[in-house]
Amino acid sequence: MSRLFVLTRPQLARGFQLAGADSYGAEDIESAESYVSNLLENGESGLLAIDDGLLARMDVTLLKRLEQAEDLYYIVIPGGEPLGEAYSREVRIAELIRRTVGVHISLKSLESRGET
Repeated sequence: MSRLFVLTRPQLARGFQLAGADSYGAEDIESAESYVSNLLENGESGLLAIDDGLLARMDVTLLKRLEQAEDLYYIVIPGGEPLGEAYSREVRIAELIRRTVGVHISLKSLESRGET
């Protein structure tokens, strides 16, 4: 049976739980990686929505395992304020589009600031 899993920050997890999703609020990157590893090891099937700030800091080897999983797919969702380096809103949107569609786009406002 396929399910929707949501991996996000603790302050956002409750909202997804109220909507009926199986959500987990990760306090740090280690707990986020542990959650993903458990899903993969247990052979869970479904869709995993991952907070973009958490995904950006995950181990590359774990991400490769996730990409190769046959029954567990993932999408990236915005999680509010970025973790780590501060990014502008436009840079975050451009990165989400690049990950989703596989194409890098240049936003006019980024070009004028030299951030492309």
